[in-house]
Amino acid sequence: MPKLRKQSALQRIMRQHLHSYRERNLNDDRLRNSQQLATRRQDPEYRENERERDRAAHSTRRQAVNYRSAEQERDILAHSILRMNSSYRATEQARDALAHANRRMDPTYREEEQQRDTLAHSVRRMDPTYREEEQQRDTVAHSMRRRDPTYREEEQERNTLAHSIHRMNATFREGEQERDTVARSVRRMDPTYREEEQQRDTLAHSIRRMDPTYREEEQQMNTLAHSIRRMDPSYREEEQQRDTLAHSIRRMDPTYREEEQQRDTLVHSIRRMDPAYRGEERERDSLARSIRRQNEEYRQVERERDTAMHRVRRRNPVFRIMEQERNTSARRVTRQVAKQMQERKYKHETSSEKFSKEKKFVAGIEVTTTNSRYFEVQS
Repeated sequence: MPKLRKQSALQRIMRQHLHSYRERNLNDDRLRNSQQLATRRQDPEYRENERERDRAAHSTRRQAVNYRSAEQERDILAHSILRMNSSYRATEQARDALAHANRRMDPTYREEEQQRDTLAHSVRRMDPTYREEEQQRDTVAHSMRRRDPTYREEEQERNTLAHSIHRMNATFREGEQERDTVARSVRRMDPTYREEEQQRDTLAHSIRRMDPTYREEEQQMNTLAHSIRRMDPSYREEEQQRDTLAHSIRRMDPTYREEEQQRDTLVHSIRRMDPAYRGEERERDSLARSIRRQNEEYRQVERERDTAMHRVRRRNPVFRIMEQERNTSARRVTRQVAKQMQERKYKHETSSEKFSKEKKFVAGIEVTTTNSRYFEVQS
C-alpha cells in the first residue's frame, strides 16, 4: 500500500478556505459544474464512460440491503405517481405489451413463462377463497362467451373431438361409465326426473321406430336376447308366471275375452286346414281324454255334462229329426250286422253237423239229430 504524504498546515488551511468559499457560493459552483458537465457530455465517449461509472457505482450501492429497500420504495412511489396519468398508463401498457410479445418469440422464454405461471397459479389455488372466486369468474366469463352461436358451435366441436380422443383409452372409458352410472342412479331417485326421462325415451324410441330398417334390426336383437335369456330355467319359470298373471288380468275384460276367442277360433280354423295338423290334434285330444277319463269323478262330470248338452240340443226339432234319422240308420246297420253274423254262424254249425253225420255213417253208427237252434233262428 503506498504511503500517504503528510499535508502541511498551509495546505490544510487552504483547503478549509476553499471549502468555506464553496459553501458560500454554492449556487455559482453548481451552475459552473452543470455547465462543465453539459459541455463534457457532448462527447459520446464521455457519456459512455459516465454510464459505466454510474452502473458500477449503483451496483456497489445496491449491495447494501437498506439501500435496495429504500430504492424500491422510492421507485414504487414514483411509479404510482406517474401511473396516475392516464396517458402514461396507456403508453406503459403498450410498451409492456410490445416488449412481452417480443420476448415470447423465444420458445425457451415461452416455456419458462408457462412453468412460472403454472406454479404461481397452483400456489394461489391452494386458497379455497381464491378457488371459489376463480370459479365464479370463469363461470361468468364462459356464460358470456357462449352467448355467441359461433363460439358455442366451435366449443361443441372441440369438446366432441377431445372426448373422442379421451375415450380411446380403455381406462378412461371404464371410469366414465362408472361415473355416468352413479350420476344417473342418483338423478333417477327423483320421481320427476324419472317421469321426464321415460317421456323422452318413449318419444325418441317412437321416432327411431318410424324407420323400417331400425324396426327390423330391433326385432332381431330382441328375439336373440330373449332366446338367450330363456336358456335359464329360472327365467322361463318367472316369465310363465308373469305371462299367466298378465293374461288373467287382461281376460277380466269381457271385450278382451270376446276378441281373444275370435282370434283363437280364426287361428285354429286356419291351422286345421292342414291334414297333418288335424291328425296330430286328434291324437293329442284322444290321449288327453283317455288320461282324464281314468278319473272316476271326471267321467261322472263328463256324463252329466253330455246329458245336459244332449237335453239342450234335443229342444231343437231339427236336431231331434236328425237324431232320429241317425238312430234309425244306426239300428238298421246294427240289425244287418247281427243278421250277417247269425247267418255265418248258422252256416258254420250246419257244415259242422254234416261233417259229423258223415263221420258217424262211416263208422256204422246212424245218428239222427234235430237242429233245434236252426228252427229257433228261423222263427
